[in-house]
Formats: sequence, C-alpha cells, structure tokens
Amino acid sequence: MSSPPSQALSDQNALNGNPQTTGKQVVIGMIGLGTVGSGVFKIFRDHSDIFFQKIAVRDSQKNRNITDLDSDLLSQDPFEVVRDPETQVIVELMGGAELARELVVEALNNGKHVVTANKELIAKYGPELFELARKNNVRILFEGAVAGGIPIIMPLKLSLGANKIQEIAGILNGTTNYILTKMTQEGWSFEQALAEAQAKGFAEADPTNDVEGFDVGYKISVLSLIAFKQEVDPLSIHREGITRITAEDIQTARELGYVIKLIGLAKMQADGRLDIRVHPMLIPVSHPLSNIQNEFNAIFVKGDAVGEVMFYGRGAGEMPTASAVAADILAIATGLLKGNEPIPSMIIDPATPAKLLPVGETRNKYYLRLNTNDRPKVIGHLGNACGDAGVSLEAVMQKGINPDGTASIVLLTQEVTEKQMNQALEAIRQQESTQAIGCLLRVL
Repeated sequence: MSSPPSQALSDQNALNGNPQTTGKQVVIGMIGLGTVGSGVFKIFRDHSDIFFQKIAVRDSQKNRNITDLDSDLLSQDPFEVVRDPETQVIVELMGGAELARELVVEALNNGKHVVTANKELIAKYGPELFELARKNNVRILFEGAVAGGIPIIMPLKLSLGANKIQEIAGILNGTTNYILTKMTQEGWSFEQALAEAQAKGFAEADPTNDVEGFDVGYKISVLSLIAFKQEVDPLSIHREGITRITAEDIQTARELGYVIKLIGLAKMQADGRLDIRVHPMLIPVSHPLSNIQNEFNAIFVKGDAVGEVMFYGRGAGEMPTASAVAADILAIATGLLKGNEPIPSMIIDPATPAKLLPVGETRNKYYLRLNTNDRPKVIGHLGNACGDAGVSLEAVMQKGINPDGTASIVLLTQEVTEKQMNQALEAIRQQESTQAIGCLLRVL
C-alpha cells in the first residue's frame, strides 16, 4: 500500500477541490469491502496518487481474498470513515438506501466528494444529494450505479449532451438476461435456468430483486434522471418480472422472429410526459438488443441528433463495476492533485418531478398466449373480442393440443393502447371457451 500523505489536504478549501499544494496523495475513505469494494482496493492499493485512510466493513474477520490486508485499515463504524478530517473522498459501496443516504449526506455536508455505485440510493435520493453537492461545491459521481463497467452516465451527461434524448431501452440486469439466454439456447424452464444462475453465482439465494424487475426499476430511474432531467420515484414505475415466461413462450417468440428480454424502457412523449416501465418484451431479431447474451448488459439510446447508439459490456461483477468506480475516483483525484475544480461539467442539473404517461395510454404491439377448449369457431371468437376492442391481429398461431385436451393459441396484435388490449383481454377471459390466460407480453 502507498505511504500516508505527508500532509492531508484537509482544510475546507482543499476538500472543495482547491488544494493549496499539488503532488500529494488523495485520501480515500471507503464504506464496504465486498465484491466491488475489493476490486476497487485491488486497483488502487499500489497507486501513487491514491491513499486509503480507512475502510468500513460489517465483519472485520471475513476472508476477503485480498493478500496482505492490513487489519488496522478496517473499521466497523462507517461514521468514523465519514468524519475523518483528512479524508477527501468517500467511496460508498455498502448498498441499501437509508443508512447510505445518512452517510453520504454527512460526507457532502462535511465538504467531501462522494463516489457511489448504489443505484437504489441515487434512484430514491439523487436530486437531494445533487443539491447538497452543489451547495457544498463538491461532486457526487455514480458511473458504477448502472450497468457495471459500461460507461453510460458520463456519456449521457457529456458525450450526448447536445441531444434531446428520445428513448432509452436497456438490458440492465445480468441475472435475468442469463436466465432468459439459457431458456432460449437450452430450452430450459425458468426454474432450471434460475437454479443454474444461482449455482454459477449470477443470482442470489433470494432472486426477487432481479427476477421481479426491482433492480432494473432503480437503474432506468437513474438513467431518466440524467437523460431527461426527470425525477422518477422508482416505486411508481410499472414493473413486471420474468417468472411467468415459459420455454413455450421463448420458442413461439423465436418462430415469430423475436427473442424475449427484460427491458427497462423510458421514452419522452411529445406532450412532455415520460413513458417509463420495466417488463419483458419481444425484441425483433434485427434489433441490436436481441443479440445480448448471458450476463452481459446493453443500453440502446435514441437522440435527435446522433440517432441510435448502443453501449454494451459486462453489467456486474467485481472488476467491471470496480472499473467504473475507480474511474470516478480518478476523475476527482486528478482535479484535487492539479489544484483544479474536479470536472465541473459533472455537476448534475436540477431535475423536475416527472409527469408519467399512465400505462393504459402506452402504445404497443402485444403477444398473448392462452389455452382454450378445442372446438370450432374459437379463433373467430377471439378475433371478435379483439375487434370489438379495436385491436387488430397481425398473427394467430395454434400451438397444438395440451395433455388436458385444451388448445394452446398465440395472438400477435398490431400496435394498440394498453387500455384497448386490456379490454380485449377481459372479453377473452369471459368467453366460455377460454380455460387459462398464460402470458401477455409487449413488443419493442
């Protein structure tokens, strides 16, 4: 590890990005030494410009797969790290929102820069924290909070800053993408693919946060905050998971020219309302997102000037996410060491509360799988139910007879509103021949 700095740049002027002298190390305090924190420590432990003052951990005796880790570096009190007068940058990697918010607020009010990979923290409290950072003339950077090692926050803020962003569609969760990939490639059930993901460490013992779309909800909320300057409560986002998707849905989608992916979607409407949602979608095989496999992530962006661009890479893991966190640390450290204000262009603009487009007013093509009695005129009755609701059908497929004697039927609609589709679905549900509604999916 690097030697301690001869003199910490601890006065208020230094903490605010204007050190009195140059050439000294930047003093780091880190909260969390788990998967990502360990990666950050490995990147910087011998770095000439970075000095770790203290690292807060829950269990100081835990084996962290770090050679020659000095136990004196560890503390079980995160507030000790935040309140250290010599520390210039707090790196928050503990996860969760409430305690993390308390720590980050105190750090910002103490004039310390903050780097975090905490998507829940930014999704829930980002605007409040950005305002505190502006007030105290410090930075809060969070490139690692969305899509692991894929650069997306800085590009949205700077590289695409001349654009009015029109749409973001992202595969933002490696666990669900791995599960859907295995279901597609191997013909596995959801349960089989989930068990494999857990065995390989891609899924938690309790996978709810991933497979029910909560994780993606936080991430698309953060992206909307940057791209549209719209503040979105992640709990207000329409959200559906992947647990009802079957191998039959995967195969039928393929026959129709689609693959199924869990998508975080945000589209700005002409009237200023934001269409933001998280759910599985049928992706045309011609679309770049259709080829994203296993634990990889991708973000597809449409801008009025640039057109369509896509960012792709590993969306999680020790070193990919640590790479993003380390880059944020270096961006701040470079300014501190050179006596400059750290990256003034990364001051996050104030956001306004988003006006959300009700999901019933969104427009989509739909895929519907259902089981009906195997009798004449069933297809005609389904067509009538759709027609009465103003829903035009693009394709109808009978997938055969099930062991219980029912027929498995798939409908693919033209683009309609969600309200129209729900009206048709309710009429279909009331038909005597309908035995079960299997899966309703939207098309990107």
